[in-house]
Amino acid sequence: MHQQPAPRRTARPTPNPPARRSPTLAAVGAVALGATLLTGGTAAAVSAPTTTAPTASLPGDAPLSALATARPTTLEQAQRQFTERYPAFYRDQEPAWAPCTAEAVDSAQLAPLLECAEVLVPRDHLDPAAGEPLRIAISRLPQQGERPARTVITNPGGPGGAGLSLATLGMQPALAGTEVVGLDVRGTGASSVLTCGAEANAAMLQAPDPRDRSPEALAATAEAMRATAAACEDDPLVDVVNTEQTIADIDLVRHALDRETIDWVGYSGGTWLGAQYATYFPARVGRFVLDSSVEATAAFQEVFSENQPPAFQRRFEADFATWAASYDWLFGLGPTAGAVEGTYERVRAELAARPLQLSGVTLVDGSVVDVLVAQAMYSKTQFESLAWILRSLDVVTGLRAAAGADAAAGAAADAAAGDLARRVQELLPERLAEERPTHADSFAATFLATTCNDTAWSRGEEFWNDLGQIQGSQYPLRGWAVTQQPCGYWDRAPLSLPRPDGRDLPPLLIVQSRHDPATSYEGALATHEALGSSVLITVEDEGDHALYASAGNPCVDAVVDEFLTTGVAPEQDVTCAGTGVPAPGSQLLSSVQQAVRSAVTP
Repeated sequence: MHQQPAPRRTARPTPNPPARRSPTLAAVGAVALGATLLTGGTAAAVSAPTTTAPTASLPGDAPLSALATARPTTLEQAQRQFTERYPAFYRDQEPAWAPCTAEAVDSAQLAPLLECAEVLVPRDHLDPAAGEPLRIAISRLPQQGERPARTVITNPGGPGGAGLSLATLGMQPALAGTEVVGLDVRGTGASSVLTCGAEANAAMLQAPDPRDRSPEALAATAEAMRATAAACEDDPLVDVVNTEQTIADIDLVRHALDRETIDWVGYSGGTWLGAQYATYFPARVGRFVLDSSVEATAAFQEVFSENQPPAFQRRFEADFATWAASYDWLFGLGPTAGAVEGTYERVRAELAARPLQLSGVTLVDGSVVDVLVAQAMYSKTQFESLAWILRSLDVVTGLRAAAGADAAAGAAADAAAGDLARRVQELLPERLAEERPTHADSFAATFLATTCNDTAWSRGEEFWNDLGQIQGSQYPLRGWAVTQQPCGYWDRAPLSLPRPDGRDLPPLLIVQSRHDPATSYEGALATHEALGSSVLITVEDEGDHALYASAGNPCVDAVVDEFLTTGVAPEQDVTCAGTGVPAPGSQLLSSVQQAVRSAVTP
């Protein structure tokens, strides 16, 4: 077994300080800021006053806001602060539910199942009376009879993923007696939209191959990242699309739903939102599930540019390559994990030198091969499709090389390439697939605005060239692409977020697979340690990203269902077994069996 070592902190180049809009702001750093909160009544004369530690901040360049340092620990405090913060216009809203449209949900199939509404929120929660309100779209499954006693708000992650369709989580049998609400965060989907425009997408797509480390390519990459950041910063909403504003939106949604507390199921980037909401509003926290958790106590630079490359490499080498090698007789990618990696590197090199145009898909070059592989690492159900794509690309590139000027051989290569298009498109992110009607642009813009605004990033071309070289030489699948980071050129507004510390919180569940590529297990452990009341569910021999009600793991589903429906958390951390990678052909067989069942069942 070709086992990749666990992700570790990368030796980083010395960062340049982030650019600031105000020269009077303090330099970036995790400085302990915020109000000291007194506890209890008047202390006896012989005793020092009892205090709690001040709220520490994540890397940023401003003092924590009054919203961040308030941290109401009782419902009475929380309601008083809420009433004082918002004009009656916001406090008196009641959602007007109506059938969802296919455009709002981005799905003609799901729209008839859901009903939608919107909640108006301030443009800036730090000054609620100023500016025009923004719209936050919410959804739920229609229910008959008396309204359930609890509401679970869901988030698919990103940050910036449109979440209206996630209200279908309420179809889980265990959640039949719970109101499950989907939500499109500010900036994305059917809510008030942020866009970076076609210029930003074009700039990202025109960036050179990240493995090209020539001076010309690195300069062109830096220019593309500057252009992306500049295009996004043209939108007037950009400074108020961040996590502090988003969790305040969620609290207004809570109030509009007439709930004193909310439950939460957040996946991936939704765990960051959940941890921050719990830090800002501990008294409002019900039953919180953080599935596939980011390292909530680290800056986004660490989460994405430092933690992800080793985690993706581990998933690729230890899980996919080992599995594909065991079926070398079928896929022909190589009899060992190392040989499978060698096939990927060969295919990548050939397409970097001579890209392949597939109908309906962006030009497939070396960078797109990286994306195809990385996208498949999120779920083992994609392993078989990826294996066939790599095999087909290997065959097609070989046919093209052998064809030369032979017209018949060239036609055969073109025909083989045509068969690839459908599978390739299924694994491509939305922005790389042609004519796919989705919320892709607003998602990409909201992702960039949130990640670039929330925490400070090192600045400038030299730093990102050096970090990409370090990461790429160790973790080639995603490490070289670290250089392509618009946040390194982003003119962020002054902001610091609090560092989650777990104070005043009830039990929370953290669900994590050992080989998660996008949110490393090590980062989840750090979050678990910081949130002292949390219980960790570790899924062994597994690397899927997003597990509850998604990966078909009965152990995970049972523990989370019990927690959400009864409030009972395990007394100690839990270990669940993974479900294993499906054998080739099993997904096709399963779909055929399901079609037969549907046909014969009244």
